[in-house]
This record gives sequence, C-alpha cells and structure tokens, in this order.
Amino acid sequence: MNTLTKETARSLEKVINSRITTCYSDDLVAILGAGSESNNEQAVQSWLLSRFANIEVGRKEMLMEYASEVLIQHLDDLRLEVAIGGKSEQKTPQNFIPVKALTESELRCIARAIYLLISNEQSKPYLDALIELALEGDGNTIKKITAWVFTHTQIYTYFPSELTLPLAQRLMHKLKQASESY
Repeated sequence: MNTLTKETARSLEKVINSRITTCYSDDLVAILGAGSESNNEQAVQSWLLSRFANIEVGRKEMLMEYASEVLIQHLDDLRLEVAIGGKSEQKTPQNFIPVKALTESELRCIARAIYLLISNEQSKPYLDALIELALEGDGNTIKKITAWVFTHTQIYTYFPSELTLPLAQRLMHKLKQASESY
C-alpha cells in the first residue's frame, strides 16, 4: 500500500476533472473540497488526497478509472439526495469550538455548488425562472442564491463546505413549494 502523493493526485485530477461537466470553475469547491480551495482542480485534488490517501498506486490507469467512477457516483448520490428531499441537519456550533464568518468568496462558492447540485433536477432555463420566482433580490441566479445563503447562515465551524448539502436541500424544498404554487 502506497500513499497517494500530491503529484499523482494532480495528474489524476486533470484527467478526472475533464470528465466532469460543471457550470463554473469553482462550483466543486464547496462540495468536494474543504471550501478554501480556489478552483475545481484544487477541490478534486483535495478530495482525492482525503479519499484515497492510502491506496495502491502501481497501476495509475486503474486508479484513474476507479477514482473517476467514485467521484462521479459521489456527485450523483449528492444530487439524488437533494432531489428526493433528504434532510441533512446543519451542524449547530459548539460553544467550545470557535466559529468562522463566511467570506463573500465562500458564499459565492457555496451558491455555485448549490446550483450545481440542484441543476440536475430540471432544465437550466426552467430552474433559473423558478429561482427568479422563489428567491427575492436583485441580480442573476447565483447572486440570488448567494443572498439566500447569507440570510440562512453566515458562520461555519470546520469548513465552509459543511453548509452546502443542508442548504441545497433546504433550497430544493423551497423551489418545490414555489413550483407547486405556480
């Protein structure tokens, strides 16, 4: 058993990232990464290093195929969990652990990640129109989701990415309600 190195993870990330379709260059940051990465490539690399820290790296083509399948399945599972209305609880801050305030960049990454998770549900024009109806505020779809995230939370405990799934589920619930009422 070998340890996956940063160099190998970087090589794997480039191939894996080419197989994943996203809307923005940083929408995987708040799903796969800790939330502090600056782009999808770094988020995929962080995910690989945490998920496959100790793995046989002798046959890189097999590892690449396996890691790619696991990542795509993970994203599909998250989308399904959001689509069916699962409820993940947002972690309540503990008194003994200091909380951190979300930055504008972290809010935007979370909003883009949420959009990626809910966009599998409907066509993008329909989804954008539904968000326009359901969320208040000015600006494009991502700006509206960013403002909505800000109204629901402004702090996190460990990583900004811990907020993504519960907020995506909450927004999906709100969008389903809006869809049913119109």
